[in-house]
Amino acid sequence: MQGASRGTSCLSILIIACLIGAAAAAGCTEVPGGPEAPTSEETPTARITYSPAGPQPSFSATATAPERRFRADTSCYWLVTGTVTNTGDAPARNVVIRFMLIDDQNGMIRSTETLFAPRFPAGETKIFTTNPLSGDCDRQYHAEIDVTYDIP
Repeated sequence: MQGASRGTSCLSILIIACLIGAAAAAGCTEVPGGPEAPTSEETPTARITYSPAGPQPSFSATATAPERRFRADTSCYWLVTGTVTNTGDAPARNVVIRFMLIDDQNGMIRSTETLFAPRFPAGETKIFTTNPLSGDCDRQYHAEIDVTYDIP
């Protein structure tokens, strides 16, 4: 009988040792310093922008090629004419029209001008000519227009 109780106590000790080892190793399964794979809980949710149902403003814009002009001191400035149309079926409020003079060589914005229209009715087209935009005489530029607005 003594042999059976000794075997049972050895088995109990062995089982307890295995449980302790498993508990200790449970937190050590990752490679230290390695990137972790994102889980579904960590994946950022998509950003949702509220857009009311019904008529919406929408804009199309075109810009002419920048026209180089010279000052009396032989420095240069550039003029751009742009056409902006509300192609949507609703007016827009607080319309911000941003003209950008962009360097063709490096793609950087060289100069900007921002115009504001408090109300821009649906179907309306407006033509704007910028104030002089700063630029270098020996560079080539193109113009882009960005339009942002509030929905009424």
